[in-house]
Amino acid sequence: MHHEHYIPKTAQQPLKLTLKQKLGLPEDYPAMGDAIVQGFTFGVVASLAHETELSETEILNALNLPDRNKVQKRKRRRFTRVESNRIYALIEAIEASESLFEGKVCAAINWLKKPCKRLGGRSPIENLNSFFEFQQVISVIHRLEYGVFN
Repeated sequence: MHHEHYIPKTAQQPLKLTLKQKLGLPEDYPAMGDAIVQGFTFGVVASLAHETELSETEILNALNLPDRNKVQKRKRRRFTRVESNRIYALIEAIEASESLFEGKVCAAINWLKKPCKRLGGRSPIENLNSFFEFQQVISVIHRLEYGVFN
């Protein structure tokens, strides 16, 4: 082998798992839709708390979700479709804000917890209880990404 023809292979970077992958959730449709309809287990909230700077209590309170004991007393021991949809909205908001803060999870979570003028003074994490609110949070994130501040 002649050195002038040698092209070094780039070092393989370890793959960075997405938040959904870390939580053991599917990323594709219709699998995610099916998982939401089936209802997430409480383990998703516990894993979400573990992977982020949020506590289980913060997640449950922000999304108006029942605590572990109430979920475990249910026949299927799962969150409802509506509750799972709220959890999914939080996951999407975390991923979007993480992108805004260039992969810095701590900065993303701190931003999600701070009051935001464009959201009526409420924090983004408190604005994930309906599809409309979720859209507003994502809109604010996109506006910030593109430098639109008004």
